[in-house]
Amino acid sequence: MKRDFIRVKLAGIKKNMRIQRIILILIIAFTSNTALGQATDSLKNALLEKIKSSELFKGDIYDLKGKELPKFELNLINGQKLNSESLKGKPTIINFWFSNCAPCIEEMPLLNKIKSEFVNDVNFISITFQSQNEVNEFLKTNEFDFTHVIESKEYIKNLGFFAYPKTLILDKSLIITEIEKSIPKDIENEDQNKVEFIARISNQLTELKKR
Repeated sequence: MKRDFIRVKLAGIKKNMRIQRIILILIIAFTSNTALGQATDSLKNALLEKIKSSELFKGDIYDLKGKELPKFELNLINGQKLNSESLKGKPTIINFWFSNCAPCIEEMPLLNKIKSEFVNDVNFISITFQSQNEVNEFLKTNEFDFTHVIESKEYIKNLGFFAYPKTLILDKSLIITEIEKSIPKDIENEDQNKVEFIARISNQLTELKKR
């Protein structure tokens, strides 16, 4: 009974933490249009990225680092199913995105470049909550050369998602070794940030291939 009580208390604490995050988001959204209204766009973006990168803005998904990816069997855009167990044996990169997410779209050319480097040596998976029609329409005008998993709202929710995009790097046993956030919005260092994003993920995948 004591253990059950502790579990309930912990669940309540985690729920309160989520509520606090939501309140902080609302505060940031308000201040970005009021107190920061006279600031330059670059200053606004830099400040907001700094706040969002703090520990307070890390969702439960970060608790999964070092653990095996929760198992799934989800719909592919071609109508078939993808079982996560079939990914074992190769390093895997999973990108979470949706079509109205500007930062998601911004990093797609970089992810495509990484895909072209490793080709079939790594599993390249994208996961979205959107429908087959929505993703097909998006892909008509945007190149995203991953295997596309669709209609995955519940799975994403259960991961403890907080902000898009997110990119998971997994080893051959589907242990999550790294979680990449979006590319920092820093106009002065934009090109360098993109180069570092590609290099960081490529280096991780190269190391995981050797294991």
